[in-house]
Amino acid sequence: MTERLPSTSAIRHTILWCAGLAYAGFLAFVVFWPSPIDAPIQGLLERAIQEMHERGVPAFVDYAFIEFMSNVVLFVPVGIIFGLLLPIRFWAIALMLGPLLSLGIEMAQKLLLADRYSSIYDIIANSVGATLGVMVATVLRAAVHARDEKVILRHEALQRRAAAIGSR
Repeated sequence: MTERLPSTSAIRHTILWCAGLAYAGFLAFVVFWPSPIDAPIQGLLERAIQEMHERGVPAFVDYAFIEFMSNVVLFVPVGIIFGLLLPIRFWAIALMLGPLLSLGIEMAQKLLLADRYSSIYDIIANSVGATLGVMVATVLRAAVHARDEKVILRHEALQRRAAAIGSR
C-alpha cells in the first residue's frame, strides 16, 4: 500500500471559498439592488461621458459601451474563482458556470425586480468576463505548475548532490 500524501490544496480552497463567498455577497448586492445601480448618478455619468467626448475620447465610448465593459469587469473575478476552485480537468465546466450564473441572474432580475432590466447583452458581457477570468486562472495555474516543477527538480538535484557527497 502506498502512503497517501497530504493535500496541498486545502489552504488554497479555503481562501478561494472565502473570497468566493465575499464576492458572491458583493455581486448579490449589485445584482439585486431594487433599482438600476447607477440610477442615483445617472446625470453625473452622462456629463462625464460628454466631458470625455469633448476631450477626444471616441464616440463609441458611450453609456452602453461603459455598461457593457462594467459587466465584463464585474464577472472576471467570477471566472477566476471558478477556474481556481474546480480541478483543472473540469476547465470546460468552469467555462460554462459563468454564463449559467449570468443567465440565472438575468432571469431573477426579470422575475423579481420590476425596476431592473434583463438583457441578452448583459449575459454576453458577463460571459465574456467570466471566460476571461477562467483564462487568467488557467495562466496562473500553468505558472504555478511550472514553478513547482522547477522546485521539485532543484530539490531532487540537491538530494542527489547530498547523497553523492555522503557516499565519499
